[in-house]
Amino acid sequence: MAFTTRLIVNTRQYAQNLTQDIDLASLSASKDLAFGLIGSILLLAVFAQWIVKAYKFWQYPFVNKAGWWNASKAKENFVWNAQKLLVDGFHQDFLGHLFTFQLFDDRQNFGEMVNIVVRTKLTQSLGLITKVVSEEMTAAIREQWTEDAEWHAINLKTTLLEVIAQLSSRVFLGPELCRNKNWQRITIDYTVNVFMAISAVKRYPKILHRIAQWIVPEARVVRTQMAEARRLIQPVINQRKKEILAENRSIFEKPTEPTRKHTDAIQWLYELSKGGDYDAALAQLSLSMAAIHTTGDLITQVIYDLCEHPDLVQPLREEAIAVLGTDGWKRTSLYNLKLMDSVIKESQRIKPAGMVSMRRLATENVTLKDGRRIPKDSMVAVSAHWNWDDSIYENPDQFDGYRFYKMSQKPETEQMSHLVATRPQHLAFGHGKHACPGRFFAANEVKIALVHILLKYDFKVDESSPPPKIFKMGWSMQSDYQAKILVRRRKEEICLD
Repeated sequence: MAFTTRLIVNTRQYAQNLTQDIDLASLSASKDLAFGLIGSILLLAVFAQWIVKAYKFWQYPFVNKAGWWNASKAKENFVWNAQKLLVDGFHQDFLGHLFTFQLFDDRQNFGEMVNIVVRTKLTQSLGLITKVVSEEMTAAIREQWTEDAEWHAINLKTTLLEVIAQLSSRVFLGPELCRNKNWQRITIDYTVNVFMAISAVKRYPKILHRIAQWIVPEARVVRTQMAEARRLIQPVINQRKKEILAENRSIFEKPTEPTRKHTDAIQWLYELSKGGDYDAALAQLSLSMAAIHTTGDLITQVIYDLCEHPDLVQPLREEAIAVLGTDGWKRTSLYNLKLMDSVIKESQRIKPAGMVSMRRLATENVTLKDGRRIPKDSMVAVSAHWNWDDSIYENPDQFDGYRFYKMSQKPETEQMSHLVATRPQHLAFGHGKHACPGRFFAANEVKIALVHILLKYDFKVDESSPPPKIFKMGWSMQSDYQAKILVRRRKEEICLD
């Protein structure tokens, strides 16, 4: 207390010495008045904004409403209890107008090209790439899970993310980069890093976002990865252009060497660009962002569910042996894996990627058929609560690997039973014309990977580590990224290579 008193006295004395010759009393009063007026104006502006927002949404019930003086409590409640708040609105702005986040800029010319590649080229080529993906899976799973015939522990999600990154990159980039560890690291980390960077920038007022993007370390990491992606991809792009030019010349003159045909996104994007310039690195990162984490999360959860329900493993193996042993690696073979299709969809039903889907921004005021209005600039989404509704699914809290298989045996429910089928009661891939265009590739990729895993490995929960659980944060539902399982190599009944 004595120290505090001396400090106050000394500070006052110092101030008096500084202002001996200057009368600051009137200036101080003016400053107080100015700050008071500014504070009042800001308070009125905030209050007016709150009134406007409240008026816009008067027709909707509010859940988890933030208090005037304790908004952080509502935010914390959303992070850890969002499943109970599905009827609440939410906000998600990807800052695409900033250089660091140009991947989300609608003005980028590669955006529509990527959509066309996924909707048409990729889906139409599934039959051509099935065997290619299987061959890549042979190499990827051997490296990640080894050939060890003794039980050994692995981190399931880490290994499967790297597997899916390699398989997806084989289709997106061809053989040149799919096994490049630096590229695999970027494709896995970039998705996480870019959203962390967005969150970091948004901690600053909106008016400072353009400056903050150059300051926060999370954003610097994103820009570094963008630059590294361009460095890795450009030589491949240059080589492809060289091959295509040589092929075009061969029309008029005898070629000196045969040209290579490619079935991958580099080729498809080049064809769509008609030789024009586009940001190949960001286009590839966009494809990877859409494909790797969601697919990796899905197959991870399927393996966890099979560990919990080991009675399904042998029937799945027998189905794979019967189908692949007869038809080999064809697109139709994957379609005929009916039980596997059902098991994957059941995992996806119980744990979708999110508790809501089909997130959209209202670009203008919208009036629904029932008279309700959605104000301009509002973020809207559709709840996935029907996944766990007993009026839709019998015993919805129980995992039933045969649930959709049984539906596939009935003509009236056969169409809706497929993994790639969408309907209002199952929105994991969205619905309607805006349903996920890459779901056909994702379904095939997961099935190919599962066939290799089931026939080449035994697996079970590692009881020395905590059992896997579902992580819920905000609307997101993620498979456990820490849990370990035990695996060992087994002799496959049929050759998959």
